[in-house]
Amino acid sequence: MGGLTSFASTAVQALSLANNVVGGIRSYNDDSGKRDYEQIKQKNALELANLQQRNDLDKEANRLDAQRLEAERRSKLRSAIAKRRASFGASGIETETGSGEAVLLGLYNLSEEEKAQNEALETLKNNILDSDLNARQRINTLELTQQKERKKLSRAGSALKSLTSIF
Repeated sequence: MGGLTSFASTAVQALSLANNVVGGIRSYNDDSGKRDYEQIKQKNALELANLQQRNDLDKEANRLDAQRLEAERRSKLRSAIAKRRASFGASGIETETGSGEAVLLGLYNLSEEEKAQNEALETLKNNILDSDLNARQRINTLELTQQKERKKLSRAGSALKSLTSIF
């Protein structure tokens, strides 16, 4: 009976030791996984903040460029209208008559089309910037999810190794 008690006592001690080792491995893996996850999360947050800041600067540059283009467009329109009026005046055609007015209205309409194209271009540029930011956010979310899943698989693998080594 003494041999059986001694064997049982040794087996209980071995199981207790194995349980402590497995618990320690799990604790280490959990802490390591949390650190990795938090590091990736912080890195992604910094990347997104930097990208958002760049987007804001680029959008401001787009806005200023659009203002410059609008000022140029208006200046060109005023110049073109003045040249046409002078040309009509030199030819003896009044600008308030049908044909003179139609020509000036045509210049104005062309200028308005150019304005619409410039506005569409600015909107497109800003939409591209927003799209890039949204894509980066989705990628970061995917990276975090993948990190969690890898950690789960690692823990499952460690637990399986621990169980197979005990038996």
